[in-house]
Amino acid sequence: MSERPGVRLNPPYMHGAFLALNAVSDAYFLGDGPDCIRAKAEQIHGRHDLCSTLMSCEGNHRINYTGLSVFNIATNIEGEIVSGLRGIAARPGCGAVFMGAIPMCAIAGTDYERLLREALSGSAKPAFLIPPQSGLAGDWLDGYAAVLEALAAGMDLRGAKPRPKGVAVVGYLMGRNEGDHRGNVKELERMLRALGLDPVSVWLSGGRTEDLREVRRAEAIVSLPHGRKAARILAGRLRVRLVEAEPPFGLAASRRFMERLGKEFRKEASARRFIAQELDEAAPKLQWVLPHAFMGRRFAYAGDPHYAAPFAETIEELGGRIAGMILLGAPRHLPEDLRASLLARPRTAFEPMQPEVERDWFGLSRDRADLFVTTTMALELIRPETSWVEFGYPSDYTHFLKDEPFLGFTGALGFLSRLANEITRGLYVSTPVRD
Repeated sequence: MSERPGVRLNPPYMHGAFLALNAVSDAYFLGDGPDCIRAKAEQIHGRHDLCSTLMSCEGNHRINYTGLSVFNIATNIEGEIVSGLRGIAARPGCGAVFMGAIPMCAIAGTDYERLLREALSGSAKPAFLIPPQSGLAGDWLDGYAAVLEALAAGMDLRGAKPRPKGVAVVGYLMGRNEGDHRGNVKELERMLRALGLDPVSVWLSGGRTEDLREVRRAEAIVSLPHGRKAARILAGRLRVRLVEAEPPFGLAASRRFMERLGKEFRKEASARRFIAQELDEAAPKLQWVLPHAFMGRRFAYAGDPHYAAPFAETIEELGGRIAGMILLGAPRHLPEDLRASLLARPRTAFEPMQPEVERDWFGLSRDRADLFVTTTMALELIRPETSWVEFGYPSDYTHFLKDEPFLGFTGALGFLSRLANEITRGLYVSTPVRD
């Protein structure tokens, strides 16, 4: 924990956990705590994700809470918890029950594992306990990973039978159920199929719990950084090969992703052909925008640290410069060499405190950055006077009604198109955030 005053610019643990639950369409959750638990779900449902089903106008919410507070924490409400779990499991749309607790309630020492066993004894619904946040140190990336780890460790994998060329992708951050992330899942699957591989399951992808169990058909696990530990758990339980890869964000990272998988699965020739075809298609489309939108332009970034390095690489390869980066996650989420590489760039910091951001970034002007790529959280705090593009969690003002990926070669073109449009628009129109 930092000793500096203020609030760190980093979404909290439960937000990440709810992003994961949002990406499992039949997952229902009971949280031990007050009504602020549901308020966190409201940050996602209908704001960041227009297609979210976490909340229900009929009251059949997928996010529920016990109502425990400082006023009744000393009382015995185990019976109410058991009753709540049984009620959730009985709902027709429930495919899996999850339980968790906010730190205030977790320190009371309630044996949630026992309560889950007692409540769902004899039930066919699988149940998972989301590990509690460790003090106040956990962030949204920890929360998302914790749900994947609970699934990986507790999922029923009986009857596992690897399918020839079957591959599961574990550790994709399914940020919402809109076209940007739906498109990413399809793009990941397209890239695997280009190598002759069969994508049996993507963790997570917006589907049901039963769809995730198709990981049993994998003869290999491809691990992405938002779920490294879950991927290791699954590979160990299934006794299959684990292949760690970086996210294919940007043209260069997409090329490395395909080269990595091509080498691991002995599909080098297929990988080379696919890369050549994709780059041959992409290169002519970038010819006009390079000198106008990227060369010599300055870009600032505030968002997921896992996408920061490939973002910077993309900008610099196209002739642009990084003017500063706010990384919304703890440094421990990245390997040491990657952390050092990012911090070597100007005005770059992991989860800085709010007063520091206001002091150094407020009113980010056009003479400091031509474009600010940012989440809503940073956007509303900084209130830039330069052009901006929303990217990552949360993105409350930007939505995708059709499939528009940002991963893979196709996604790289789409993402660069968004940046180029705002850069050129910004040459003529000022776009500050207003009240």
